[in-house]
Amino acid sequence: MGRIVYAAAMSHVLYPDYYGQNVGPHGRQMVEALITVVREMGQTLAAAAPDALVVIADDHLNVFSFDAIPAFCVRVGRSVNRMVQADAIEFDRALEGLPERYPVHEDLANSILDKGMQSGFDFAASWSAPLDHAFLSPVSTLYGNRPVPPLVPFWVNCFVTPQPTAQRCYAVGRHIAGVVAEGPWNVAVIATGGLSHFPQLSLARIGQSDPVFDRRIVKWMEAADHDALAALTAKELHETGSHELLNWLVLLGAVSRVDLAALEWDVK
Repeated sequence: MGRIVYAAAMSHVLYPDYYGQNVGPHGRQMVEALITVVREMGQTLAAAAPDALVVIADDHLNVFSFDAIPAFCVRVGRSVNRMVQADAIEFDRALEGLPERYPVHEDLANSILDKGMQSGFDFAASWSAPLDHAFLSPVSTLYGNRPVPPLVPFWVNCFVTPQPTAQRCYAVGRHIAGVVAEGPWNVAVIATGGLSHFPQLSLARIGQSDPVFDRRIVKWMEAADHDALAALTAKELHETGSHELLNWLVLLGAVSRVDLAALEWDVK
């Protein structure tokens, strides 16, 4: 019987140069402190020795396009490349110097996909999509120089209407947990993205966070009030700039039966 042996949620922009250039010295110091915490989390993750690492993150319209944007997509195949862009935005410069290719846990990825289809989840699949900073900046920070286990990259559409509901994301997480329980693997799951930081997806409002909303979310997570979290509406997420919480909702569904002591929530 498989187990989820580690779970964590964190930011996916762990790149001091970006914050130094766009926020200033204080911003750089804050993200450097955050990186220290994530590296400590990585020690716990490595000690759990997972057979696979499921990474739940969103696309920034650099993998998919307005031609077709899946609500959920599972990366299948034997390996996955990091994204290479000649005109990379500052976020993706965090990928420079990282390995060009990572193994995919083929059996777990295929099980999530196939059993999901049988259970009524219309997942998309990709054999070629590369990974951007949303996946590899957290993974590389967690593992440092240690070997990274085979990945199962899982995309959630957090940006383009219509997004999946919080309730649906939570149900997807429960599905992933069920697949893990039926398999032979010890699995770690991380979700990436931010709390309120991008209200109404307006470039002019980037960074206008909503601390009242953030504290409410953290309180619900600490209390394992998953019903309240799964009841979040698209309007609430849009207005507060918390669209990437959909990634975290998948994680919450996956760990809904796991001891809270095994979880790490990096919300600093």
